[in-house]
Amino acid sequence: MPYDLEKMNALIAHIYDAALDDAQWPSLIHKLAQLMNAEDSIMFGSPEVGSNQMVVLSPLQNATSDAAQAYGAYYWERDMWKTGATQHHLTHSGAIFHGDQFIDRRSFQDTEIYTVFFKPMMNGTGVVLTSIIEESTPQQPNPVVLSFYKSFFAQSFDKKDEDLIRFLMPHFQRALFIRRKTAEERELRQLREQALHRSNDAIVLLDETCRVLFANRKAEWMLRHGNPAIKRGYLCSSVSFQNSALLNAMRNALEGKGCVLKFGNAASLAIRVAVFSPVSVTRGEQLQTPTRIMVVISEPDRFISDGLGTFAKLYRLTNAETRVLNHLLQQQSTHEIATALQISMNTLRTHLKILFAKTSTKNQRELVNFCRSHPNNYSVEEGNN
Repeated sequence: MPYDLEKMNALIAHIYDAALDDAQWPSLIHKLAQLMNAEDSIMFGSPEVGSNQMVVLSPLQNATSDAAQAYGAYYWERDMWKTGATQHHLTHSGAIFHGDQFIDRRSFQDTEIYTVFFKPMMNGTGVVLTSIIEESTPQQPNPVVLSFYKSFFAQSFDKKDEDLIRFLMPHFQRALFIRRKTAEERELRQLREQALHRSNDAIVLLDETCRVLFANRKAEWMLRHGNPAIKRGYLCSSVSFQNSALLNAMRNALEGKGCVLKFGNAASLAIRVAVFSPVSVTRGEQLQTPTRIMVVISEPDRFISDGLGTFAKLYRLTNAETRVLNHLLQQQSTHEIATALQISMNTLRTHLKILFAKTSTKNQRELVNFCRSHPNNYSVEEGNN
């Protein structure tokens, strides 16, 4: 191909830059237009994530400000060049066609789309070379179209121009794929963070170095007020022996072993309990993060036992079962619960089995987490907001 190799490599690099930054598309397409001696160019059709609306990645330079919007809203469906491409089955990915293939210039000059759109809004454009970068699909109803324009009396685009587009086509397609995947991942990340922010639990995510990656709003508040806290991006405790236990808990979580720590606080603040759970590499990839540890922080002493009334009715818990659950929510051991309720361990185990069955949970931790996250329960802090 007669084009300069250095220019081609620069164009290809520019294409992949545009995949990660939409602001790069206009300068990229306009550089390509200059190589082809085109007077104008446009790239449009790629829908945003979760939307079927056509978007313009590279706007026309020599058109009125509302030309692209007018074209997408009305003239897109009345475009003779588009109609001709459809009739000649040139709507597939990789298709390239000239406007002259479907209607001669003199006839085109008498059409509505020329007299009302191209002449007044696009400076009399009448020569076009169009390529279909991506064809339309049920998931993406608008094809991605790249078009180059010349004035009505200019020479047609030639085979050299077609060859250039064909050479760059795979790079454009890969770049659009990267753009779409990046946008999808960004949207998933935003949705995941919104869900975590709405959680009743204070949730903190740590990476393999134990650095804090994310803390939802409830966790942010708790970590700003009391123990543990965040210092220089890491969880820490103001009490030396608790800080050592915290480091050990994070090491264990990285080795796949979860644990629970209690943190003392000032007299005005409740005791806090932090549950450290390991997150596998696979699970971290599913979350689109390098998360390796999830920490759930609670203040069990602030949990209102009266708030269990609706929960107990909903799951048909007896008074004895409700009392057991209330003590579990205060992070008491089975021995402590049996002693406090003055019942045998066998009786306590029976209550627990029934609680698991009624709430469809498998163990004490799952039961506590289920109860804490249930909409019918609330903490003093939440209830007072």
